[in-house]
Amino acid sequence: MRWLSTAAVAVLLLTAGCNAFVGADTADQGTVTPAPVPTAAGSGTATTLTPPPGVTTERLENVALLSAAHRQALNGTTYTLHERYNEFTLRNDSSSVRRTETVAVESPTRYRDEMVRMRADANGTIERYEQSTFADGTNWYERRDNGTVERQRGEVRFSRDKYAYRTAFYLNRYAVVNRSATAVVTRDGSRAYRIRGSGGEIPTTERLEEFHIELVVEPDGLVSRFDVRYRTADRLVEYSFWYEDIGETAVERPAWLNESTPAG
Repeated sequence: MRWLSTAAVAVLLLTAGCNAFVGADTADQGTVTPAPVPTAAGSGTATTLTPPPGVTTERLENVALLSAAHRQALNGTTYTLHERYNEFTLRNDSSSVRRTETVAVESPTRYRDEMVRMRADANGTIERYEQSTFADGTNWYERRDNGTVERQRGEVRFSRDKYAYRTAFYLNRYAVVNRSATAVVTRDGSRAYRIRGSGGEIPTTERLEEFHIELVVEPDGLVSRFDVRYRTADRLVEYSFWYEDIGETAVERPAWLNESTPAG
C-alpha cells in the first residue's frame, strides 16, 4: 500500500480548505453495537445480508470497488460531511496541526463548506485559519480569514460531486490493509458492516509503528464513518470522516454572504 508522505500530508492540509473540517468533536456520530445476523421470520434459517461491493463477510477485499460504490451511493442525494485531521509531533517540540471541516451538500453545484485549521508550536503559540465556501447553483463565493477577510465570486465549474470523490480518495489511500475483519452491527437502529483493519506501508523513510482503521459501511456501499490512526517514531496522525442528514440536508445562504453581497 502506498501512503501519503509527510510532504503530501502537508499539501493536503494546506489545500483541502481551498475547496472545503467545524465542531467535529461535538457532532452526533451515532453509536455502533454488534448485532446478530438476522433470521428469517417463522423459520430457523439464517438470513444473511449481502455485503456491499469489495466487502465480504470476513474482510475488506477490494478497496477500489468499495470506494466506487461509496461514490455511487452519494450520487443524487444530499448529505452533511464531517472531517477531522490531527497530527501530533512526538519529538520534544510537541507541535500539532488540527483541521476540522463540515460540508453540507444539496447538489454538486449547491453546497457550503466551513473549515478551521489550527497549528500549535512548542512555545504554545497557536495559529488559527478559517475558510468558508458557498455555491448557490450559479455562482460560488469564498471567505478567507487569515488576519484579513477576502471574498471572491466566480462561476460554478463543477458538474460532479467533488466531495464524494475526495472521501473516496482517502478510502483508496488509507483503507488498503494487510489484515481486516468484518462484523454485522447496528448503527442508530439500522444494520451495517463494521470493518477493522491493521497493517500497511508509507512511502518514506519513516518506520510505521502502529496503523489501524475502522469503517462502518451501509448495505448500499456508503462508508458512513471512516477512522484511521497511525504512528511513526516522530508523528501520530488521526483522520476521520463521517456523514449525517443523508437525504435531509438543505444548504442555506450563509450570514457572512448576506452581510456583504447582495443576493442574485
